[in-house]
Amino acid sequence: MEKVKYISMITAIFTQITGIIFLFINIKVAFGLFYVYFFSLLLLLFVFIKTRMDEKKEDDKNDYRDY
Repeated sequence: MEKVKYISMITAIFTQITGIIFLFINIKVAFGLFYVYFFSLLLLLFVFIKTRMDEKKEDDKNDYRDY
Protein backbone atom coordinates (compact mmCIF):
# COMPACT_ATOMS: atom_id res chain seq x y z
CA MET A 1 0.00 0.00 0.00
CA GLU A 2 2.93 2.32 0.65
CA LYS A 3 4.17 1.90 -2.91
CA VAL A 4 0.75 2.85 -4.31
CA LYS A 5 0.66 5.91 -2.06
CA TYR A 6 4.05 7.17 -3.24
CA ILE A 7 3.33 6.50 -6.91
CA SER A 8 0.02 8.33 -6.59
CA MET A 9 1.67 11.32 -4.91
CA ILE A 10 4.37 11.58 -7.57
CA THR A 11 1.80 11.20 -10.34
CA ALA A 12 -0.39 13.91 -8.82
CA ILE A 13 2.49 16.35 -8.55
CA PHE A 14 3.82 15.61 -12.02
CA THR A 15 0.46 15.78 -13.80
CA GLN A 16 -0.57 18.99 -12.05
CA ILE A 17 2.62 20.82 -13.02
CA THR A 18 2.58 19.41 -16.54
CA GLY A 19 -1.12 20.23 -16.92
CA ILE A 20 -0.53 23.86 -15.98
CA ILE A 21 2.30 24.08 -18.52
CA PHE A 22 0.16 22.47 -21.22
CA LEU A 23 -2.65 24.97 -20.63
CA PHE A 24 -0.52 27.41 -22.63
CA ILE A 25 0.47 24.86 -25.31
CA ASN A 26 -2.41 22.46 -25.96
CA ILE A 27 -5.68 22.67 -24.03
CA LYS A 28 -6.87 19.13 -24.88
CA VAL A 29 -3.71 17.55 -23.49
CA ALA A 30 -3.99 19.79 -20.43
CA PHE A 31 -7.52 18.55 -19.71
CA GLY A 32 -6.36 14.97 -20.13
CA LEU A 33 -3.58 15.57 -17.64
CA PHE A 34 -6.02 17.13 -15.19
CA TYR A 35 -8.23 14.02 -15.49
CA VAL A 36 -5.23 11.87 -14.61
CA TYR A 37 -4.47 14.27 -11.74
CA PHE A 38 -8.04 13.94 -10.43
CA PHE A 39 -7.89 10.13 -10.67
CA SER A 40 -4.56 10.14 -8.85
CA LEU A 41 -6.01 12.24 -6.03
CA LEU A 42 -9.00 9.90 -5.72
CA LEU A 43 -6.66 6.92 -5.52
CA LEU A 44 -4.57 8.70 -2.90
CA LEU A 45 -7.68 9.48 -0.85
CA PHE A 46 -8.77 5.84 -1.06
CA VAL A 47 -5.33 4.68 0.12
CA PHE A 48 -5.36 7.09 3.07
CA ILE A 49 -8.85 5.98 4.12
CA LYS A 50 -7.89 2.30 3.80
CA THR A 51 -4.72 2.85 5.84
CA ARG A 52 -6.67 4.69 8.54
CA MET A 53 -9.28 1.92 8.72
CA ASP A 54 -6.54 -0.71 9.07
CA GLU A 55 -4.89 1.31 11.86
CA LYS A 56 -8.25 1.68 13.60
CA LYS A 57 -8.85 -2.10 13.48
CA GLU A 58 -5.39 -2.70 14.88
CA ASP A 59 -5.96 -0.16 17.66
CA ASP A 60 -9.29 -1.76 18.55
CA LYS A 61 -7.69 -5.19 18.61
CA ASN A 62 -4.89 -4.02 20.93
CA ASP A 63 -7.09 -2.01 23.28
CA TYR A 64 -6.00 -2.58 26.86
CA ARG A 65 -8.02 0.14 28.59
CA ASP A 66 -10.22 -2.26 30.53
CA TYR A 67 -7.91 -4.58 32.43
